Amino acid sequence: MKEYIFDSYDDFYNEYITVRSPQCIECGEDCELVDSEVACYIKDRKLQFSSMLLLRCKNCGREYLPRYSKQMIDGAYKLVVEANEFQGVFKPLGSKQQFDYCKEQNYLYDYRDYFNIPGLCEDREHYIEGFLTPVYFEKEALVYFRVLPEYEVNIFSESYGKIGKKDLSGRYQYEWDVPFGFNTAGKLIMWLGDIAVLDDKTKNILKPFNVESDHLLIDSDFYRAQLRCVFSKPIAEKQILLNKEIFIKNIKKKYNIDIYHLVEECVVHEKKIKHPVIFSEQNISEVINAYDKVLIEGFDVEQMRKLYEKLYCEQKRDCNYKKWQSIKLLEAILQMLSCTVLSMDVRMIMSPLYILHDYRIFFDHLLSLKKMDDIKRHIVETLGVSSFDEQEEIYSEEIRRLGILFDCFAILSK
Repeated sequence: MKEYIFDSYDDFYNEYITVRSPQCIECGEDCELVDSEVACYIKDRKLQFSSMLLLRCKNCGREYLPRYSKQMIDGAYKLVVEANEFQGVFKPLGSKQQFDYCKEQNYLYDYRDYFNIPGLCEDREHYIEGFLTPVYFEKEALVYFRVLPEYEVNIFSESYGKIGKKDLSGRYQYEWDVPFGFNTAGKLIMWLGDIAVLDDKTKNILKPFNVESDHLLIDSDFYRAQLRCVFSKPIAEKQILLNKEIFIKNIKKKYNIDIYHLVEECVVHEKKIKHPVIFSEQNISEVINAYDKVLIEGFDVEQMRKLYEKLYCEQKRDCNYKKWQSIKLLEAILQMLSCTVLSMDVRMIMSPLYILHDYRIFFDHLLSLKKMDDIKRHIVETLGVSSFDEQEEIYSEEIRRLGILFDCFAILSK
């Protein structure tokens, strides 16, 4: 139990009017909300709280009283003084209080997050209270939107992105688009007020993935971008590379296995990956060749086999897995990471890597005419494009599918 001791109400009031930033005053690192039992002594009165949110530094562990928690203490103190009592035990409403958003869907969230996470209740843009209340979901929810054609998901960084529903009328790019984030526990976060603008179908997709608040938000690009600055959107080609990096970092953090291969060499080839201005075979082949090296050869096969062995018990391992190379291992890894996602066609999601490899062989190898025709037909049929002559169409569809694939790797590896 955390204890706070104040010799007088004036001492407490000095703390009460102190505005706390999301950074620790001792070491400058981010704090996050934690739920704790608290005993607060003000002069000769003891106030005990079974649940109170505190700001705790992730680095040094120092704890601070956030805004709403201090209001709770102040209100409790005045109650015991008025009742001429010298101690009191208090229980919060918890997550039961609701704001005037999405009441029909009855999403789980904790209203205390809105009042205690610095900056959220300072929102002056929205006149209905509670817009910037964080609502938490399992990350698998995003995979559904990533594979449904009417939605577009853009992940800008490790923990910040946007989701939009395409405007089928063609007047606008989106019917709506809203930001989302990931916290350090891998939970998907959206603002309650943003969820309110979504159509009913989207709200119903999200609902089964809704989980209780774990109060973690501050240490995320989502919070930093939404509350402090504006992030620019990278091009799709760079976003794929970013998601590859996120995937590798997530695996390293979660399983202590480094699946990166030839880091410096990959960086050299990544510089060649730019969106073509003219879709000639020469321009496209340079990007495809670089992508093949970075996205296929840029994974350490031996380390991926170790990851495969961690993900699959001995009885479930394929008898030939020690002969597998990058693409087959990545497919098996994705299969296990997505095991909780219903109806996810892993083979279809993985198809752009197979196409990428064939595409590179077509451009770089001396092939028989029959082999060239076979590769052309395979690419056209798999990507669902009109003709192999339509290189811009092929390239755009391949990049779109690679984006979906590495979004899935980045999301599911958290």
